[in-house]
Amino acid sequence: MRFGTNRMIQAKGLRKIYRNGAKELEVLKGIDLKVAKSEVLAVLGPSGAGKSTLLHLLGGLDTPTAGEVMIDGTDIYALGDTERAKVRNRKIGFVFQFYHLLPEFDALENVMFPLLIKGGDGKNLRGKGAVLLKAVGLEDRMNHRPGELSGGEQQRVAIARALINEPELLLCDEPTGNLDSESGEKIIELLWELNKSRKMTLMIVTHDAQIAKAAQRVLHIRDGKIIQ
Repeated sequence: MRFGTNRMIQAKGLRKIYRNGAKELEVLKGIDLKVAKSEVLAVLGPSGAGKSTLLHLLGGLDTPTAGEVMIDGTDIYALGDTERAKVRNRKIGFVFQFYHLLPEFDALENVMFPLLIKGGDGKNLRGKGAVLLKAVGLEDRMNHRPGELSGGEQQRVAIARALINEPELLLCDEPTGNLDSESGEKIIELLWELNKSRKMTLMIVTHDAQIAKAAQRVLHIRDGKIIQ
């Protein structure tokens, strides 16, 4: 099944129930959602509303209890694990609140890592990683390990890493949540520049009022449901 060419995401009847023995916790309660290509969508809601769970399901990182997710016309949960991973690696980049950088690797190696594990040409990957680090303003910090970088710099490394596969969709979970206001503003500017220069679709879970104000559309979630 395929949808219009301008649709990056379509979710229908998306539900997620976590079970612990006889107990059930329904986190998402039937989410219907459409996101256009190149759109910037902010997702707001209180803690525990299901925002991060929604992002994980849209990105193929978890499995829904019910419903479907279409990414650029492909029903990702109708695919096997291997094929879904291919779609995820080709189409989607992830940026999280916690940077998840490897402490023993320098900035350039962290950016290269998603392609290194595929066995790519190290020389070519270094060149591609260096270009991305320059694009996020870290050309002078490539050989520094995470412990030698500020929080804002680490988040920019994480964004560069998310871009190494040239994704069409960037899913961000509280990308400014651990940053001071100045560093957070720089990350917001960088994300919006990526949207403009690469026509990249951005979906950002956030409590940051600046992101919500600047987004093209705001989605409000409460108790596992869209309330707007």
